[in-house]
Amino acid sequence: PNAHKEDEEFNLKFIKGGLVGASELNLAQAEKEIVVYAQRVGRMVDMGQQLIHTEEGGEEFNRLLSRLEKYEDISDRMELEIANYLYRCSEGRLSNEGKLRVAAMLGIISEIESIADSMLGVGKILLRKQQGNVHFNEEIYANIDLMFSYVEKSVESMLKVLNDIENVEERDIIASYNREREINNLRNQLRTTNVENINDRHYEYQSGIYYMDIISTLEKAGDYIINVTDTIRDEFRHR
Repeated sequence: PNAHKEDEEFNLKFIKGGLVGASELNLAQAEKEIVVYAQRVGRMVDMGQQLIHTEEGGEEFNRLLSRLEKYEDISDRMELEIANYLYRCSEGRLSNEGKLRVAAMLGIISEIESIADSMLGVGKILLRKQQGNVHFNEEIYANIDLMFSYVEKSVESMLKVLNDIENVEERDIIASYNREREINNLRNQLRTTNVENINDRHYEYQSGIYYMDIISTLEKAGDYIINVTDTIRDEFRHR
């Protein structure tokens, strides 16, 4: 838990010193900050999965949920700070290419913030599940874990693409799209079997509702992740 202790506080690594003279250099610093931002938000995926397996209503559940909320709050603030920095960059003497890069980066940070929202969304679904006194069986837990593992792989692919935003390899772009396809296919498959499982009385209807809410939220996170890759593919390659 202490490995990322610095994440528990709001801080920026690359753009906290303000703008430097060369406009293009400022954009390079912003790109580095976005990688740090994405890494921090990516850690929320693991927190969301831990929360799934933590007894609801207990001290540990409340501690984990508070941590998730704190990360989401920091995510909001990071998005705002990076956006403000980029707006200041765009007020300087930027080339047309530089202005396009700024617009693309503003889009990317918005998608990253939406990933954070999704992970907090999982926590909120679990709270409603707890209030409704609804339970999941082992089959549901196993399928949620599988979806989480796909989302985690998708985050890894996104980070790989972000890490070398100006020189992305085609194979890394393709890997990202393959991850997204896996997430969508699994969502469709689980949605179909959920109806069958309710009909066959594997679990209660209400369990299936909360279960599908979590699966849909994770699939939506996958959409935000691939939107980052889309932007990089369209705006940063072959310049």
